[in-house]
Amino acid sequence: MATSKKDQIAQGALTAFAQLGYSETTMDAIAEVAQVAKGTLYYHFSTKEELFLYVIEKGVKMLIYHVDSVMQNEELSLDERMLNVLDEHLRFFSENHELCFLLLSVFTGDEQRDLTVANLLTGYFTMMETYLKQMQEQGYIRPDIEIGTLASGLFGMVGFTAIRKQYRKEPLDTQENRHTLRCFLAGMLQAKQS
Repeated sequence: MATSKKDQIAQGALTAFAQLGYSETTMDAIAEVAQVAKGTLYYHFSTKEELFLYVIEKGVKMLIYHVDSVMQNEELSLDERMLNVLDEHLRFFSENHELCFLLLSVFTGDEQRDLTVANLLTGYFTMMETYLKQMQEQGYIRPDIEIGTLASGLFGMVGFTAIRKQYRKEPLDTQENRHTLRCFLAGMLQAKQS
């Protein structure tokens, strides 16, 4: 499948933002990394900020889509859904290192931009909290667990593990990592009686 110029630019921008940070990334650097002419870059995106927000929004929507697909799969038991959501986070962050880094170091120094990015992430957290609250009401998640903290903890647990593994040049999506993260998650869950 051919990559569109807009997707090529977005991938280049993601790489530039992850490597250089928001303030040090220029449109020239993005054009160079994306291997497109500056005219092509400006044809698709008029400012660095517009491009940054596009990259973040596209990434968050992709994460929401993948997690939502698992949680909507009624063929899976609640146990399987929860474990598959953890696995989906692992897979997503493993395949999207640069996006993971951006999402976990999102503050750019501009209050309005940071607020916009936080609002994009709110969609993810709202979705996760809705699913987790339903699971809590069904008796699957312990009643003493605060759902907002659980959703944040799941995101951060996998995200920061991904960043650390990336810096150490170690694989993320391994059976050992999955087992360890599942053990952390198991502490929030209630054993269901058969």
